[in-house]
Amino acid sequence: MKQLKYTSEQLRQQFEDYLENKAFEGFPEVLLQPTKHILQIKGKRIRPMLLLTACQAFGGDVQNAMGPAATVEVFHNFSLVHDDIIDEADIRRGQPTVHKVFGTYKAILAGDAMLIHTYNLLQKAPAEKLPELLPVYNKVAMQVIDGEQHDVDFEDLPEVTAEEYMKMIEYKTSVLLAASLHLGSIIGNSSREDQQLIYDFGLKLGLAFQIKDDYLDSFGDAATFGKRIGGDILMNKKTYLLVTALSIAGDKDRQAIFDLFEEKDEEKKIASMLALFEKLGVRQKTYARMEELYKEAMRSLNALSIVEIARQPLLDLANSIYHRSF
Repeated sequence: MKQLKYTSEQLRQQFEDYLENKAFEGFPEVLLQPTKHILQIKGKRIRPMLLLTACQAFGGDVQNAMGPAATVEVFHNFSLVHDDIIDEADIRRGQPTVHKVFGTYKAILAGDAMLIHTYNLLQKAPAEKLPELLPVYNKVAMQVIDGEQHDVDFEDLPEVTAEEYMKMIEYKTSVLLAASLHLGSIIGNSSREDQQLIYDFGLKLGLAFQIKDDYLDSFGDAATFGKRIGGDILMNKKTYLLVTALSIAGDKDRQAIFDLFEEKDEEKKIASMLALFEKLGVRQKTYARMEELYKEAMRSLNALSIVEIARQPLLDLANSIYHRSF
């Protein structure tokens, strides 16, 4: 393989064209507008790009992967529509959420229709691949919903363990990245060994990505992070930093953390919690953990039996996902 058939930008544009012109054939017209609303709030299309890039890396025809690529993107956005209703969120990526524009009932039904439609999109893959693709997709769809429910449950708990937290972010965030790569590798005719390696690559990348998101919320640069530093602290959100702090703190510091949950002065609450994080070495521990996970992801990527020119776009995607300040 002297060169890849498509550049990453060409793959991205082909996917955008597919999503706009072909992906919603047969979708309920009455729910198309709210569905297009969430999909047009531009994200990075991380999951479909992982799927298409994996397919091409193993020599597969990316045209056979466009439907499955739309599957993971529509599924991801379905989960955001319902997430925003649960969180009573008014804004997503600077735009009003679906339920704020179209009402809660239509948003719920649009999300339902999106979830069901993902199976229509998955069936656009070659028929002989469906027996392999369906179990992978069914499993990840259930895991994401499992992770979402645990995230909601955590809001009512004063404390969760590091193990519980890691399982929650694995299901809520990491498994869909991993499954996107896995699905693409199946369509690309990869070996079983490579399928496991590329899944592991995505799983560890997703964990590193989520822990870094937690890290940036407390220790990022507000100018580049795009939102207020300390937002998770104000919400008493169970982050890697908080569960780590509680796991290593003595009785006095643990009580100080629990007292801060009730603090009404926002600036004092953020500053005091950050000071406790620094005192307990949480900043360094969190940074070390996310770096360790990223290195594990790289080991799986480097073990794939693909040529370097095919590996590079996967590395570029990993870098764009992980090495960010926002």
